[in-house]
Amino acid sequence: MPTDAHPTGSRASRSAPAEPADGEDPSPRIRPTAAVLLGVEALMLAAAATYCFVMVSAGDLHARLGTGLGIFLVVFAIAAAIAARSILAKGRFGLGYGITWQMFQALVGTSMLRGALYWQGALALGLAIILFVLLLRLVRSTPLPNRGS
Repeated sequence: MPTDAHPTGSRASRSAPAEPADGEDPSPRIRPTAAVLLGVEALMLAAAATYCFVMVSAGDLHARLGTGLGIFLVVFAIAAAIAARSILAKGRFGLGYGITWQMFQALVGTSMLRGALYWQGALALGLAIILFVLLLRLVRSTPLPNRGS
């Protein structure tokens, strides 16, 4: 008995894939732009960490506070650089870390604005918003780990 090539009714829903297929990037420029901006953030974090270490060695910053802050910033600079590489390779780590980092950075930027650090806070907040939007646009086009590719 011949079967129809296009099933209908309740059979159609059973034969459909359980998960939607990964799409293409919404624009070919979004992924490299997001990676470059995350790389810029990594460089800015590394520069801030270097500043902390220099201030500690000059005696202008309390040793425990400056060293702890510097180590914190180095760790997050390395993670942001790895996330930038992951985004270029269509990895999920870069998206998850990047989106989470942008929310944290938006909080820090807002706190800076409240503390009268206007241009620094505006830079942090603006960069966080731009990267957050770019990273969210890449979520559907980045394959899940169980799909290979």
